[in-house]
Amino acid sequence: MLGNKLVVIIGATGTGKTRLSIEIAKAIGGEVVNGDKMQIYDGLDITTNKVSLQDRCGIPHHLIASIPHNAGDFPVSFFRYAAKTTINCIARRGHTPIVVGGSNSLIHGLLVDNFDLSIVDPFGQLEVSYQPTPQWQCCFLWVHVNEVILNEYLKRRVDGMVDAGLVEEIEEYFDTLSVNGHVPYVGLGKAIGVPELSEYFTGRVSCSDALSMMKTNTQILARSQVTKIHRMVDVWGWHVHALDCTETILAHLTGSNKYMEDLVWKRDVSDSGLAAIQDFL
Repeated sequence: MLGNKLVVIIGATGTGKTRLSIEIAKAIGGEVVNGDKMQIYDGLDITTNKVSLQDRCGIPHHLIASIPHNAGDFPVSFFRYAAKTTINCIARRGHTPIVVGGSNSLIHGLLVDNFDLSIVDPFGQLEVSYQPTPQWQCCFLWVHVNEVILNEYLKRRVDGMVDAGLVEEIEEYFDTLSVNGHVPYVGLGKAIGVPELSEYFTGRVSCSDALSMMKTNTQILARSQVTKIHRMVDVWGWHVHALDCTETILAHLTGSNKYMEDLVWKRDVSDSGLAAIQDFL
């Protein structure tokens, strides 16, 4: 195995993982490996919050838009193979792999030493004795935000996505792939926003109600992601560096100027994250 040290950035949706990954990659000579299962599919860039080419700041990003938008579900074992191959290629170039994503099932599937296909849900309560160990040396950075503050931010983020063309993007996807008024609930069709707005496109609910459902389901996703991270830490014993982004998000929500928001981010998140990585490397 060529790449024996990884930086792994985890956290709920909307907490700033992408921003941190790019800043770290610029600082240490890293390349980003996507660990978000919806962003692996091509298409629905607004819906899945893919980072734009411009915002990547020249940092190589891997396993983004790598699967056709009309492909079905892919097994975790596929991601494990693809990501391991990518990580080794990055290591050959003398760069540090930075794995980033909110899909904890993919993070688990990639990192565990012994990947057991018989374990359907490694985060399930029935797996009380399951304590996997990572196959790499990992520096885990957990970007977290107070739940109340994050919930408000996620609601506003959906509003921003609507302004950016979310409804039109999903309508085009719906028109292309719907069968008898339904988009199959597989692959990219599971992305939050697609099932909810499909109800609107078929006249079952109003657009406002569909977007409200999208906001609620995004908040539910964030809560589930945090629960799984707690299992990694509290049950599996994986050591993580917690980075509190609450004040940064709060500054954004209350309309603080960009300079102040960036200062808080640097103080609470990026400086602490870089310090942890420098000690690790």
